[in-house]
Amino acid sequence: MKKTNPSYLAVWAGIPAAVAAVLVVLAFTVFRDNKTIFVAAVFIAVGIIVAIPMMLESRMKKLASAMEADFKAQSFSYQYKFEANDAVYYIDQGGKMGVVYRFNPTELQFVDLNKVTNVRTNNGKFGLGTSRVSCDFLLEGRTVRITTLRVSRGTLSMKDKRVLEAISKADQLCTLLNTAKANAKG
Repeated sequence: MKKTNPSYLAVWAGIPAAVAAVLVVLAFTVFRDNKTIFVAAVFIAVGIIVAIPMMLESRMKKLASAMEADFKAQSFSYQYKFEANDAVYYIDQGGKMGVVYRFNPTELQFVDLNKVTNVRTNNGKFGLGTSRVSCDFLLEGRTVRITTLRVSRGTLSMKDKRVLEAISKADQLCTLLNTAKANAKG
């Protein structure tokens, strides 16, 4: 499975990053004496860098939604769709799973469910809390993690409503994957 398309990343992340770098260089060399332009250039550069991940995620979701119309032509129908921060997962209980990755959102890729093993919910418990909940499985010996909750700073209590919902969603994903795996023809 190809999670990253280098040409896509070069256009959608590389060009904005290069523009941000040019703005910073100009700010520190040409506009150093003009405080207003200096601050504006640095502010815009930081804004571009902060916006790149959000832009990539938004574009992934838009392209995935646009591709859904063509699923019938590929003889693929899904019963469950899950949007994670790194991919959009489509699960067909008939035995197929499709994925559109964040860094390669221009194609729907299919997972060979016969090669999926060790499907489990990972509650990420650390002490009395967690910072990540996911549905994990092995695909050809590599761990694939479908994250249902990620906390960027600190941890949440295992009794927190968001953690309980994320664990429930991960359990549901695992059940769906196991059912689709059992129905996979291979």
